[in-house]
Amino acid sequence: MKLTTALSTVASLLAALASPALAQKGTIVQPHPGTHIAPGAAFDFLYDIRGDYCTSSYAYSVFLVTDVPASAAPADVFMGGYYFGRFDAANYPAVPYPKNPAPAQLVMPDFAQPQGGWGAGQAASDKTYQLAVLEEWDGCDATGPVGRKFSLTFVPIVYNATSSA
Repeated sequence: MKLTTALSTVASLLAALASPALAQKGTIVQPHPGTHIAPGAAFDFLYDIRGDYCTSSYAYSVFLVTDVPASAAPADVFMGGYYFGRFDAANYPAVPYPKNPAPAQLVMPDFAQPQGGWGAGQAASDKTYQLAVLEEWDGCDATGPVGRKFSLTFVPIVYNATSSA
C-alpha cells in the first residue's frame, strides 16, 4: 500500500511539473515501441537519462504498467503491473559513479505464475502494456517546482504475443 500511496503522490506531482522550460526528457531507447515480449523472456533495455549540462539525473524506476491509473487520487488499487527496480546512471556531478546501473536486459514477469505470498497468477496474451520509467532529476533553472523533479516516459510493448508482428 505504501508503493501505491507514493505513486499516487508522484502522479500528482507529475501533473504539476509539466513545463516547456524544463530540461528535455529521458528516452527509452530499448525496447522499441510494439516489441513482442514473452513471459519469462529476457529483453534488451536501455534508458537514456536526461542528465546533461545544468541537469542532474539522480535515479529512475522502471515499471511494467498493465492497468494505467485513471486518476492521481488515492486509491486502493492505483495501477497494476510489475516493478523492475530503481537504477542510476553516470552523470556528473550528481552521480559520478553509479551504484546501481540498469542491467542490459530485464526479464519479463510471467503473470500466469503465482506472484509470491498470496499473489495469484493470472494469464494474459496479446496485451499491450506500457514499459514506464519514472526519473528523478533537477536542474540549475530555479523557476521550476521546489525540490527534485519527476518525469515519466513510456513505450508500449506486446505481452505474450501469440502471432508475429
